[in-house]
Amino acid sequence: MKINLKLLFATLSLLSSITYAQTTLTGTVKDESGEPLMGANITLTSKRGTITDIDGKYSISNIEKGNYTVKVFFIGFKSQTKAVNVSSQEIITLDFVLSGSNQQLSEVVITSNRTRETLDEVPSSVSVLNSRQIENLAQTSNSVADVLTEVPGLALSSNRTSSTGQTLRGRNMLILIDGIPQSTPLRKGGRDVNTIDPSTLERIEVIKGATAIYGNGADGGIVNYITKKPNTTKKLESTTSVGAEGALVDIGKTVGANVSQTFSGQLNKLGYVTSGSFRQTGVYKDANGVVLSPFYGLGETSQYSLFGKLNYQIIKKQRVELMYNYFSSNQDSDYIPEVGVYGETPTIGVLGHDLGEDQGNRYNHNAQVIYDYDDIFGNTDFRSNLYLQDFKTVYGYTDSFYDPNLGFDGGQSSILSVKKGARLNFKTPYSFGEVNGNILYGVDILNDKTSQELVDGRKWVPEMDMTNFAPYAQLKTLYQNFVLKAGIRLENINIQIPDYTTLTRYNLGETTPNSGGIAITGGKLNYNATVFNAGVRYNKWRVFKPFVSFSQSFSIADLGRTLRSATENTVTQINSEAVIANNYEIGFNTHLGRTSLSGAYFISTSNLGSTYSETPSGAFEILRQPEKVYGFELSLDTELSRNINFGTSVSYTEGKIDTQDNGDYNTFIGGDRIPPLKLVSYLSYKLANKFDARLTHIYSGDRNRFDPNENGGYTYGKGPVNSFNIFNLTTNYQLTPTTEIGVGVRNLLNEDYYPPISQWNARDSNYIKANGTQFNVSLTVNL
Repeated sequence: MKINLKLLFATLSLLSSITYAQTTLTGTVKDESGEPLMGANITLTSKRGTITDIDGKYSISNIEKGNYTVKVFFIGFKSQTKAVNVSSQEIITLDFVLSGSNQQLSEVVITSNRTRETLDEVPSSVSVLNSRQIENLAQTSNSVADVLTEVPGLALSSNRTSSTGQTLRGRNMLILIDGIPQSTPLRKGGRDVNTIDPSTLERIEVIKGATAIYGNGADGGIVNYITKKPNTTKKLESTTSVGAEGALVDIGKTVGANVSQTFSGQLNKLGYVTSGSFRQTGVYKDANGVVLSPFYGLGETSQYSLFGKLNYQIIKKQRVELMYNYFSSNQDSDYIPEVGVYGETPTIGVLGHDLGEDQGNRYNHNAQVIYDYDDIFGNTDFRSNLYLQDFKTVYGYTDSFYDPNLGFDGGQSSILSVKKGARLNFKTPYSFGEVNGNILYGVDILNDKTSQELVDGRKWVPEMDMTNFAPYAQLKTLYQNFVLKAGIRLENINIQIPDYTTLTRYNLGETTPNSGGIAITGGKLNYNATVFNAGVRYNKWRVFKPFVSFSQSFSIADLGRTLRSATENTVTQINSEAVIANNYEIGFNTHLGRTSLSGAYFISTSNLGSTYSETPSGAFEILRQPEKVYGFELSLDTELSRNINFGTSVSYTEGKIDTQDNGDYNTFIGGDRIPPLKLVSYLSYKLANKFDARLTHIYSGDRNRFDPNENGGYTYGKGPVNSFNIFNLTTNYQLTPTTEIGVGVRNLLNEDYYPPISQWNARDSNYIKANGTQFNVSLTVNL
């Protein structure tokens, strides 16, 4: 896919030479006590928006003549709307004072559906974490994977570099950064969740249930990391943060540090934000002060992040935005694993030299150019996205790659993936009497080249070259109190696979291969499918807003794993048919005074499965039998008093396989897909804008669905999972108007437990405990 960049920028330059009268809307947003509200959302007739800075100030420039509706909302306060008329070149000041209210989730604006809309316009389950929530959760988290812990429907993180087992509603999720795919569904490596630093994020949007909005790989839904936007109220804003973390049980060698710097501002038509961060963690220890195994660990890790975003108002209806983000996380440990016994003694870390290179996400480059043209024809808005992702991750050293003929005692595998894509998106509004809405339509083009090779150069999975062309259309209709949505997407996927030879494998110390060495004839795989979605929400009653929806996703079930263990002599004989998941959901939102309650029940089915099964030889195969995953989510938030809030959520997911393909779902899906019951509760206290504290309780339940084998052991994914409880505490205090100190304590009561992945994995080497009590102290200065 070639793009004439010279022509594009020449056109943009020509358009930018057109001058026009500029009107700027400014003001402040405060609470009833006069305290400024930082991070309040301001929207201008749904098309444009911004957020307030630390002083509660906002600014929206380059507004053309006309009548507008300005809406302000902030979680924990009642939203407010005002009308404004722009008649000439001027500066208009519009201030807002918001009164307290319970958390108004229906007012939250999301963009992951490719257009700005509130949750009241979405007939499906959505969770949003704003910047303040992310900052608080990051005080007791080691990675962005941990920040997601409290989202209903999402499994707990693994406490490792791998995100294996951190599913969404029991299925794989598609991870995005500003809509750029991070997941590698062609060769699922479990390293996509922790691909960005939390300090780079403005919010996180989680769209639950099968969806094809962004293409391949979203059987459980999508998690979209939305990066920061420029501060439009100042020419220059500086945010500096420094911190330290460590264990509170045997602190020796556990102390780490982090520092981040952000600059942001608006210079006439140019908005900018840039940041850089560095984090180095110390040794991780369990509740007894014993060093955790470094295998796929997050201890002794150096993490780097660079981020930049520019947006430029070309003329009054045209904007361009450029974004770049770099992330790297590599472990350099002084410890090696001392393997324990599954179910009896943990695998721990002991001093020693680890063979091979540092493991971790070696690099993750993301770049994007967005061009917006409002009213490009008629009332139709146009948006184009051109993006690139370049990703490499390296796994730990293992002697399972022993090859005496080539002189290798072992090896390390790595996954490399390069994605290039374009999205062309049109939105056309319509109105017929009391019926109005819009049609969203366009085309997605994606090229994904993914391979898996050993660090020493041996090929394990050949480069899969996928081209995806997908036109789509989404209709939204608003009639009285009804919101109706329906969409269609046409998937056309072509995958080129070269001729290759499967990797020759040996048992350690032997000279006769036990597998591999098979010459495979390459070829072309084609996938074509049409997926649909439809839903309706009813918003008449504030006390009960129900919705019902149906949606489908399209995914290729880890083709790379199939190719690396192929036994057929041609690609066309490989059973690699794609998975279409069907998601049925019914849910509601309720607001009763100061209390909000939401819930959903879902069933997800697929005629083909994507569950891993371990063979007697220790290899993995993908089961293709029909699957059914089902469950429910409930969330409650209430204001106990003016300064105290309480919330709780429960997530339950279960899944079964129809092994005989006769409609009898008789076998449970393993723990690598289905998490145990999760219950999250919090109690928060806030004193004006000076001090806040939040105590969180996380309960992970039991799941014991499988009997031991004849040897008394368990195969991968089938180990029994026992329950545990952990408490986390975060506090923040505003020392001065520009300086804030934060303290977080993870695992406050020093619970001694094994994460779910250590239990269901059922392997000695992976039987690793979780962290004991950890502290995190940070100092943030805004200027």
